[in-house]
Amino acid sequence: MCSTCKAYEARGCADSLSLQLGAVAQLEERVTGSHEVVGSSPISSTSRSNGFMLGGLVAGEGCFTTTRRLPPFADGHPRLRYKFSVEMASRDRQLLERLRDFLGRGSIHDTPARRQSWRPTSTFLIASSVGHHEATIPFAETYLLDSGKRRQFEEWKASFRRYENENLRRSRRGRSPCSMVGCDKPVRGQGLCRQHYYRATGY
Repeated sequence: MCSTCKAYEARGCADSLSLQLGAVAQLEERVTGSHEVVGSSPISSTSRSNGFMLGGLVAGEGCFTTTRRLPPFADGHPRLRYKFSVEMASRDRQLLERLRDFLGRGSIHDTPARRQSWRPTSTFLIASSVGHHEATIPFAETYLLDSGKRRQFEEWKASFRRYENENLRRSRRGRSPCSMVGCDKPVRGQGLCRQHYYRATGY
């Protein structure tokens, strides 16, 4: 286990407050409690401390990735899936559970050891657009400090937002016309209408 995780686990054992707030700790306990009281809030302070500890965990073990999904869009553009994941040895699964409880989003999957000498692993995952908007992005923007992982996140976030904007424009445009010259029928796949798609693929 990396030094970040060891430090987090040691501090977590001394923390007596249960992490059950969720939704990025109820949006930092309503922005550190400033809407209800004047001065510091013990709950908000603890939530913020836990957020930065979990940010350290993500900086060491997290990953922001993009994969392709099938089939592609009717106009031939790739259909993408954006994922935020943290994979660790299953002996440290409780850290992933604390991250899930803090974010209020995500799932944890367990994988048996792939080889006799390896350890079983557990993976925390958020792969939905709603989950990214409500948890992944607010959490990383607040708690992921300047690092290689923060830069990876910023590139991933920019790509995610461009992809969503392009899909919005695509839905407003409707189905694209066939790419064959002189054919204005709607695309079925690979940039071709049903008739030309059948001629090209036999399906």
